[in-house]
Amino acid sequence: MTRTFDPVTEVQKLRDHLSSHDKPIAMLFGAGTSCAVKATDDKPLIPAVVALTKSCEQSAISMGPPFPDAWALIRDSLPEDRRDIEEILSSVRQKLDAILDADKLAGLDRAKLEQLEQNIKKTIAQEVRPAAARIPDSLPHEALGRWLRNMHRDTPVEIYSLNYDTLVERGLEAAWVPVFDGFVGTCEPFFSPGSLVRADMQPGRRWVRLWKLHGSVTWRKTGTDEDRRIVRGAELDTGEMILPSLRKYEESRKQPYVAMLDRLRRLLGEREEIVLITAGYSFGDQHINEVIIEALEVNPGLHVFALCYDEPATDGILATTAREQRKLVVLGPDGAVVGGERGEWMVVDPEGSAGRLADVFVLDKGKGPGGKLLLGDFNSFCKLLDGLARRSLND
Repeated sequence: MTRTFDPVTEVQKLRDHLSSHDKPIAMLFGAGTSCAVKATDDKPLIPAVVALTKSCEQSAISMGPPFPDAWALIRDSLPEDRRDIEEILSSVRQKLDAILDADKLAGLDRAKLEQLEQNIKKTIAQEVRPAAARIPDSLPHEALGRWLRNMHRDTPVEIYSLNYDTLVERGLEAAWVPVFDGFVGTCEPFFSPGSLVRADMQPGRRWVRLWKLHGSVTWRKTGTDEDRRIVRGAELDTGEMILPSLRKYEESRKQPYVAMLDRLRRLLGEREEIVLITAGYSFGDQHINEVIIEALEVNPGLHVFALCYDEPATDGILATTAREQRKLVVLGPDGAVVGGERGEWMVVDPEGSAGRLADVFVLDKGKGPGGKLLLGDFNSFCKLLDGLARRSLND
């Protein structure tokens, strides 16, 4: 007999965690939270990973020989399920680490490898900086901001973003939410590693923590080798501080990534009670996955909700881990993994549950009590948050 789960029950569990005032909450945002936003031309405001990879490939080809062949060699050297732009950029940087002055790798000498790296970074930066005319009047991230503003918590919410764009920042600022991101100062805010570790260097609990693990188009390096700093300012199209995950960074690039990843590790592994919600994240980052899985193994107080836009592969890292770790709940469009068991959606009381499932579940009309859960779409998740924010105001 096929195992089933009532989406009303599982969504209510998530609502309860989001409505709790005393339970620490962290959120991990992947590319899906950005590409879910429609621009004024009805196209994705920020391209998804596949489209971004294609843009970088076309840009590399436009550089002329020998770059098209080099791109193909680097791409084809990766496993088929890892041929995305971050993996390709990581491979380019690994070759730069290994190459000698007289060598060639993938048909490129050091100078040309550096040109390819710069071209990829610049293309990414340009693609994730949409023209002002394409940005819609309202972003779903503003609903996130309203929820953060209206929910009074004992501990600050921590958002870990893998995106280079500034949609989270825009949404929170539109909702008047104060944000701390590890940069301090007023004239030219600089990254302060100590502020991620010492509580007395951070603002109060009403300030949301935003950690951009893979870098940002607003970061750049400044100063001399003796006084090198990473500073935050206006958005740039150079891609200077775009950091792929699979890389041993030199010191100037290393600090933000390592400091923020260490904070995530401590937060998930050491807090007695904490909830992590992942959205728009396909569990394709090995280093992030290792942190989450390790924390699930050592911290009985950690609970993870993975909101999936597409149904995760049954033999993939997410579904496999959820079957082994009962504290990891996977909420997909067609079913869920709850308590280590995989099951399909089945609404116990379709008529009575209609209001409780508004904006998050679509019943299969004429096909019984099944249907699709929409929470993996960031727009739907933000509608859920907006509802909680309005309810908080009325309490």
